[in-house]
Amino acid sequence: MRFDDGIAIVSLQSPCVMHFIPASSNGTQEEEDEENYEHPVGSKVPVYLNPGSLVIMAGEARYCWKHEINRKPGFQVWDGREIEQKRRISITLRKLVQAK
Repeated sequence: MRFDDGIAIVSLQSPCVMHFIPASSNGTQEEEDEENYEHPVGSKVPVYLNPGSLVIMAGEARYCWKHEINRKPGFQVWDGREIEQKRRISITLRKLVQAK
């Protein structure tokens, strides 16, 4: 792996919804993975991000969950209301693993 554990994401300018999806350990074990996670494979956990929000993912949050911000119309919904999709800037920070 090129990156060490831990990712920091700063979300700027426009609110958005980040969805966390349980990641399958490998593509052939989805049923087994569903038993090992509180959230079954394919379910999404939405997280609302205000401008200026900081998301830090490490350990299980980084390796057992995928994350996405889908900008398709109708996908950015929070509390029953569609979020107006304006320009958004995301700054992602990762630490490189030192070469041996």
